[in-house]
Formats: sequence, C-alpha cells, structure tokens
Amino acid sequence: MKSSFDIGVLGPLHLRSGDSIPTPTAPKERELLALLLMNSGRVVPISTMIDELWPERPPKTAITALQTYVLNIRRSLSIALGLHGPDVRTELLLTKNKGYVFHTETCDFDLTQYHDLVLAGRRALRDGERNLAVGLLRQAEGLWRGAPLSDVDQGSPLRAEIAGLEQSRSAARALRIQAELHLGHHQFLLAELAELTAEYPFDENLHGSYMEALRRSGRRDKALEVYQRLHRSMAEQIGLEPCQELQILRREIERSLAPAPEYERSVPCGFPASSITVSRYPT
Repeated sequence: MKSSFDIGVLGPLHLRSGDSIPTPTAPKERELLALLLMNSGRVVPISTMIDELWPERPPKTAITALQTYVLNIRRSLSIALGLHGPDVRTELLLTKNKGYVFHTETCDFDLTQYHDLVLAGRRALRDGERNLAVGLLRQAEGLWRGAPLSDVDQGSPLRAEIAGLEQSRSAARALRIQAELHLGHHQFLLAELAELTAEYPFDENLHGSYMEALRRSGRRDKALEVYQRLHRSMAEQIGLEPCQELQILRREIERSLAPAPEYERSVPCGFPASSITVSRYPT
C-alpha cells in the first residue's frame, strides 16, 4: 500500500495517490464510497447501502448493482495504487459479514486525523494544558475544507453520519473557545465569534462566549446587543427564550452597567451594624 494515498471527506470528496485521482465520477458510486469512508473500519451492511442509494423503492437488481459499484471502485483503486485486485479486496475494501468495510489505517485520511487531534486536545484539557489543547483543537478545525462531502448525493444513512460529525465539530470548537477565554484571548476571539454567531444564529454556546469576550473587552453594551438579537430571533422563529445561563450572564452585565447608588453605606470592619454611617459623597 502506498503511504501517499490521501483521502478527504471534510469538504468535497477527495482521493489522490500521486498524480492519480481515483475518485469515482458516477453519482451512486461516489455516494457508496462516501458512506463506506464515513464508516471507516466498520462493516456497512448491504441493507444500509440499499437504504442510502434507493431510499424509496429499491430495484430488484439492487444487490447486483451494488456489487458492480464496489467492483468499479476496487478497479479504480487498484489502478491508482498500483495494487493487484486481490490486494485491494483483502487490504482496502473488504467483503465481510453481509456487507463491506473500508480500511484506511495505511492512508492519510483527514477524518481519522481530525478525531485523533480532538481526542488529544481533550486529553490536554483534562491535564490542565490549555495552550497545548488550543493548538491541537485548532489543528483539527484546520482540516475542514467546507461542508463534509458537499459534492456527494446524500441519503438518510449518510446524512446521519455527517450530522454526528458536525456535532463533534461544534463541541470541539466550544471546548477550544472556552480554553482560549480562560487563557485571556478574548480580544483575539471577537472577530471569529462575530462570524460564528452570524453563521449559527441559534447557537447559545457561541452567543454566550461572544458575550463573555465582549464583556472582558470592556464592550458591555455590545454584549447586551448580542443577547437581545438572540432573544428576538429565538422568540420570533422558534418560540423559545435563551437558556438560563445566558439570562444570568445578561443580568450580570446589566448590573455592571447600572449607575452607582446615590448614597453609599459602609460598615467599618469590627464595628456593630448600629454604627453604619451614611455619606452622600465618598471620603
């Protein structure tokens, strides 16, 4: 197996080995290959493949068609990688347990790299190494070239895999942003969070992080504007209010903006409450 075999699903489907590009052009072959890659190392049952390719009314020849698609994919891989057909069937795209499994251990696969970096980032956070965690999680985010498999038709099984991957990305990004806030990178985060809250108008975690970054940057009025925009959008479009944590954050910011009371009460340390003095101006 050539170590230069690159596979990408974090964006348009991408396969390359040197100057060869064995990415299928036939729509259903692309879709089938994408499903196999998203389940790398796991057997995809034939029934799941049929649900993916023919969700409503599978043809009577569905299994034969599947076998033909797999044969064509194997042939393309064999030519691109310079492998004999039997090697592809036993090392890369295997028939197993009434299904197929694609092994990517010997390939440069962006999805595997992404999961490894996120796992390492989480471990670094658990160990209190925030700077290291931020670097690892940023590397993971940098592997994304756009929406996963944006140029591939998607049935329900493939959409479910992509949805889970998007959730993983969102969770990893939230961890990284929180770590950066702990490190005092609030000014650095402002532009990114402005873009993200515009892209994900109902993501409460992102809005909370944006409000916190604005508050720490001394832009408390702007932080309240972010909250009000989210509140208005949620009320109008989904009939909900922001979560309790955001409401608490909003009230904290409002209190910090409230004018100081006209009278200041002070209790000198060690004196009883009856000796409280009231002064119009601080002394």
